[in-house]
Formats: sequence, structure tokens, C-alpha cells
Amino acid sequence: MLAYYLILFGTGVLILYSYRTIHVLTHKLLPGPKWLARGLFLAIVVFIYATTSYLAVNRNDYRDNQFLMDYTVIGAITLSVTLLSICVFQLLADFVLLGRYINYRRTREEASREMTRRTFMNGIALSVGGLVLGSVLWGTTKGRFGWRIMSNKLSFDNLPKSFDGLKIVQISDLHLGSFNKNFEPMEEAVDMINELNPDYIFFTGDMVNSDPEEAEPWIDIFSKLKAKSGKYAILGNHDYGWGRQGKLTEEDKTRNSRGVAEIFRKMDLKPLLNEHEVLEKDGEKIGLVGVENWGYTPEGWFPTRGDYNLATEGMEEVPFQILLSHDPTHFDHHILEKTKVDLTLSGHTHGGQFGISIPGLVEISAAKLFYKRYAGIYKEAKQYLYVNRGMGYLIFPGRVGMPPEITLHELNRA
Repeated sequence: MLAYYLILFGTGVLILYSYRTIHVLTHKLLPGPKWLARGLFLAIVVFIYATTSYLAVNRNDYRDNQFLMDYTVIGAITLSVTLLSICVFQLLADFVLLGRYINYRRTREEASREMTRRTFMNGIALSVGGLVLGSVLWGTTKGRFGWRIMSNKLSFDNLPKSFDGLKIVQISDLHLGSFNKNFEPMEEAVDMINELNPDYIFFTGDMVNSDPEEAEPWIDIFSKLKAKSGKYAILGNHDYGWGRQGKLTEEDKTRNSRGVAEIFRKMDLKPLLNEHEVLEKDGEKIGLVGVENWGYTPEGWFPTRGDYNLATEGMEEVPFQILLSHDPTHFDHHILEKTKVDLTLSGHTHGGQFGISIPGLVEISAAKLFYKRYAGIYKEAKQYLYVNRGMGYLIFPGRVGMPPEITLHELNRA
């Protein structure tokens, strides 16, 4: 609870400091427009601050009201990030002006120029704040359904010739409980996947937030997914009921995961639960291995039932292996340099859901703080890991600068 009050106090400070930006930019206006602009700014931010603060502190009383919970998260994050952006530039402007003030005594003309510079810097601060505000609002409306197809071409010396040009669509982290039965956008995503005409479709975990029943209304939609040779799925940490309040017993986790696995079957996705499948084409074979969730945190939060050795038990010798493992930390702890896996496909991180993503140029995300490998392709020696950014969302009901992803992997023989 102390953390909540610290956040509330910090946001209050941001409101007061960012108000100076409005104060400076409106000082030359006529009294009517000036006080209207200042009052409107304060009225909006204080209203959002007060309502989201109240709902956050009393969240247990409103947990079943999805609209209020979404408003709390969107309002709090939008307000804090926007104000923080304004305050950063406001602080820069204040430091510049303070330095100039210390270095020399200003004449009236110089003071006038300093005021112009200050107004300019405050204008930049407000513009950046507006850009951030617009991005967050877009991300919580259109952006969360702005499916992006990411193409990933990889070459391997040991890929059998018959599998040269193999097309795999990977989807991950649907979190269907967050979509509130908003079926139409997801139907468009399914159509996009089918138009890619893949050989295989692999789903890499987190079908639900916490309960298998969340996925029941979506069975008909995902049953329409088409792949020429097969569709497979694995479990993620939330598929064991991880998102529920309270401590779950191992029996609870098993019951939950079995329920999700049954949903997979109804969607015509074959679950791989520490199991393998040998894929064959024109007499040549590759191995597909699917493990249950293996997630590393120092606190031991996530289920750690994934077992590569169990999954490959009895598997015939194949020249090439693909591993489906929800959490990318599994790659570093148990796969890299310890197995014959050539390509690992993971999800889990959502790419942070919030960041700046310009493929090939720059990608900034809070997920970098928690995961060494958080999005996209990674290569160590001859082993590859791909971390899908996910199609769904959790906690923050949107995608800002980190679009929901459908990945098309094309495997070629080098």
C-alpha cells in the first residue's frame, strides 16, 4: 500500500510541475482564454488523478467491473506518462535558464530573449506531451487491434531439402479474457493468417488470462485457422491459472492447464505437453518439441513444468529440431549449448506492450529491464531464438508503439 501512496504523491508533484508549462505558454493571452486554458488543464488532470487514485486504492470493490478497471489502468498510465514527458522538457528548460542566469546578469533585452526561449522550450514540452497522449489513446483504441505481420527468414545447413522454404506462422499470448468478446478484429487476424498459406501454425502459450472459460466463446473463430500440414499449441504461465488471486495448489494448476489443453483440441490445435512430434515430408523428417511452461524469476513466480528431456524421450534421431517454449528464459537456462535444438519459438514478454518499435532501426521497451531476450530474433552459435511480441494484452489494455504480432517464419536450407 505504501507504493500506491508514493505513486499518488509523485503524480501530484508532476501535475503541479507540468502546470508551469501551461502557465508560461498562456501568459500573453487575454484574461478570458488564459484562465480558461489553465482551468481546463487542471480540471482534466485533477479529475483523472482523483478518480484513478480512488479506484486504485479501492480496486477490490470494483474488480468485477471491467470498464472501471480498464479506465483505472488507461487513465493512470496515460496521465503519468504524459505528465512525465512534459516535465522532462520543462526541467531541461529550467536547467538551461538557471545556467544562463548564473553565468551573467541579464539586461532587459536579454531577459526578453530568455523568456522567448523559455516559451519555446515549454512549447516543445507540451507538444511532446500531446504526442505521448495521442499515442496512448491510439494504442488503447485502434492500436490494440493493429495486427502486424513480421517476416523472419532463416537459413540452416542441416535443414532437410524437403523442408526448404518451410512456412511457419507463430502466434502467441492471445489473453482472450482481455478482449471482452470483441470478435470482429480477431476474425480479421485469422483471415490474415490464413492468407499467408502456412505449412504449420504454432501457438506459443497464454491462451487465457487465468481461466479456461475465457476461451470458450472463441472456439469457432480459431477453429477457422488453416495450415497445410498441422497446427500445434503449448501452454503459457497464465494457462495454469497464474493470473488468479491467491495461491494455487499443484492440483489447481493441473486442472486449469488440462482445461486449456481441451480448448486447444476444440480449436483443432494439437497440444504438446512435454511431448514431441516428428514432422515428415517426402521421406525426410524434422522434430517438433513442445514443453510445458518453464519460467525463471528469482521469486519463483511462474510454473516450471517444462521438461525438454521428457519431451524428447523416445524421439528418433532427426537432423533438425524446433522447440516451442513459452518463456524465453528457458532458452538460456536449459537449451542453449545443452541441446540439439536449432530454433526455439517463444512469447511471454509481449514486447512490453509499450515502447518504440521501428524494425531495423530502433526498439525501446520496458521489457528490456526484465528480459535479456525480449522480442525478435536472437542467435547464439548455431542456435536461434525468436520471441514473439504476442497478439493480446494484459493489465494495460492496449499497445503503444509495440503492435500485436503475427510472425511468418520461412526456413531455408543454406
